[in-house]
Amino acid sequence: MSDNLSVGEAIASVREDYVDQLNAFIAEERRGEPAAEPGRRLAMPQSTLFARAYVPDIYVAGPPERMSDLVPRKRAGKIPPFAFSSPNLRVEFDDLWWDDLRLDHNGSFTAPLISAWFRRWFPAEDGTPPRGEGVEGFIHSAKVDETWITADLGSASTKALYELLNVAQKCGATLVRVTAGRASA
Repeated sequence: MSDNLSVGEAIASVREDYVDQLNAFIAEERRGEPAAEPGRRLAMPQSTLFARAYVPDIYVAGPPERMSDLVPRKRAGKIPPFAFSSPNLRVEFDDLWWDDLRLDHNGSFTAPLISAWFRRWFPAEDGTPPRGEGVEGFIHSAKVDETWITADLGSASTKALYELLNVAQKCGATLVRVTAGRASA
């Protein structure tokens, strides 16, 4: 991270780069298939995803039915590590990918808090926009365990990440480490 960028600017920069690529991907898919739908919630009953639901970047009802996800361009290495602290929480960023975030912490997620965050940022089953004032876009998927979460933050604003960090803190975390979910980014 450049000395000239704040933590907030660095996070926003990663998000903006991904969302720019996502918007271009969606536009290209729609040029080839006008019926392509971005942001459609799909039930995934056999998956290990949170709420057994997923939002592909593009969905085409078909026939044949088709889903497609953006593969973001590779970076020239990881972003330099950075961190920030509040009185009760330290957050260390080892790497950050908007579509493949992994957050490990020393607390223990509780179902009510993580579920409330998920419902706020994930499309509802009936197709209504995610709940909550100030929600920009939505997350595409999440997998959760007591001490970690992986998420495709999709088109959600940076507020989704900050709110997730707040949930971790409310669940007892004092230290959070953010990395890429993929083995090697």
